[in-house]
Amino acid sequence: MLRHLTISNYALIDKIEVDLHDGFTAITGETGSGKSILMDALELALGERADSKIFRDNTSRCVVEATFNLEGFKLNSFFASNDLDFDEQTVLRREISPGGKSRAFINDNLVQLNTLRELGKQLIDIHSQHENALITERTFQFGCVDAFAKNEKIRQQYSEIFTQHKKAQAELDALIAQESKLRQDLDYFRFQFEELEKAKLDTLYLDELQAELVTLTHAETIRSTLDSVIGLLDGNEQAVLANLSTAKNLLSKVSVFNSTLAELHQRTENSWIEMRDMLSETERVADEVVFDQQRIDQVNEHLSLFQHLLKKHALQTASELIALRNDLQKKINTAEYFEEIITGVRKKNDSLKSELSVLALEVSASRIKAIPELEKAVFKSFIGLSLENAELKATLTKSENFHALGNDEISILFRANKGSSLQPIKEVASGGEMSRVMLALKSSISKYRKLPTIILDEIDQGVSGEVAKNVGHIMHQMSQYMQVLAITHLPQIAGQAGHHLKVYKTTGKNSTTTHLEVLEGENRVNELAEMLGGKSLSDAARESARELMR
Repeated sequence: MLRHLTISNYALIDKIEVDLHDGFTAITGETGSGKSILMDALELALGERADSKIFRDNTSRCVVEATFNLEGFKLNSFFASNDLDFDEQTVLRREISPGGKSRAFINDNLVQLNTLRELGKQLIDIHSQHENALITERTFQFGCVDAFAKNEKIRQQYSEIFTQHKKAQAELDALIAQESKLRQDLDYFRFQFEELEKAKLDTLYLDELQAELVTLTHAETIRSTLDSVIGLLDGNEQAVLANLSTAKNLLSKVSVFNSTLAELHQRTENSWIEMRDMLSETERVADEVVFDQQRIDQVNEHLSLFQHLLKKHALQTASELIALRNDLQKKINTAEYFEEIITGVRKKNDSLKSELSVLALEVSASRIKAIPELEKAVFKSFIGLSLENAELKATLTKSENFHALGNDEISILFRANKGSSLQPIKEVASGGEMSRVMLALKSSISKYRKLPTIILDEIDQGVSGEVAKNVGHIMHQMSQYMQVLAITHLPQIAGQAGHHLKVYKTTGKNSTTTHLEVLEGENRVNELAEMLGGKSLSDAARESARELMR
């Protein structure tokens, strides 16, 4: 529950600091005194977005700090999931600089605004007249029924399986869409793959093909030249090899006379061996060089195909074409076993849906059992709110699909008078009736809903007299289960509170300032008397105020 609130440099507030207590606290003050400013500032500490006009002094930062006692409210998991240290005395702080930069803190740890807002929703329920539309929202309606159903454990199990189901369904939908596209493209992929496969890219060496083409194209010239070389080497008596052989034999005869002659003989013999090998190689090459038009056409075809594929796929090298071919093969293989993958995911999703069906039935059964209790509790509250002839009824119908809250659809029906037909509440309830119905619902679920604090912001508008007294009694009953802060203009309500705060403003020469005062004793009596009879405080008004407090 909210234990302490500090507000600095916000709108008309210079600085306000106040301790708050459990039970029922009334907040009163004249219209325009700043009660709404107080709530707006508190909402900043709970994660609401800041307005650019919040500063009282544009040269200083605005700071709002709220201290909560979290003992017994089972919020440890929230702190753990957000990597925060849990403390039973937790401080939420919001700082906004004159430049507009906003920072949020939980126990002095800098956090995202969403984190602060998420925690804030679990600490305080701020309800004002304009939020009566909540009663028409499915989440709120289910929340009222589920509070009586006490089905939090089974709903948590359902929520976990539902999340898995949504994930599996999204995966299945994506796979089916992917498979459909693959099937549409499969023929094209196969055509491209087969074209690349026929090109035999792994054995297609461009440099070697181009060299072979040059040789084939000039085969006749090469052969003619090689024949001439062979003739010069070994074609007649004047050939190089014959002359070298003669020289070698001559030098052999005198090589024994000294080392120089022996060296000349060896060199001549080496040259003869080299020339003989060269002749053999030349003859081999000459035998292989044959003009072959068929092979020329074949090589040209290979080169043309290679260039065509490079251009077609906007690539530069054979290795890139090979990578493309392999990727196409992978896509074709994927398409061929996609059905197996889809079958597996579909089977998993069907299993999850079966689990959901069982859990949804349990959730629905708990709600069906709880609805009469809710209707009875609300009717009991109606009697004290001048709605004794009214009736509220909750109905459940089965939904075709699972949703986050089950597979029920809920409708809250209402009639204000006997003899009228039950209709959706948003269609038949007046603004005043809607406020009282909302109060009846919130008071009915307060003992079941573990929420630290509720703030009721002027939801008593349009009521007076005995009804106002009963509204105060309901708020007092709610305060047995949670901390209740009620902003009110009615002394019948404020008088029943265990604590009383007064918001007022003072006007100086150049400024107006909002203040907050804790009222006790005669100061509280005088405030209630003023609310009853105006500024002139009569003894009768004071006595009436004391009677209200009793």
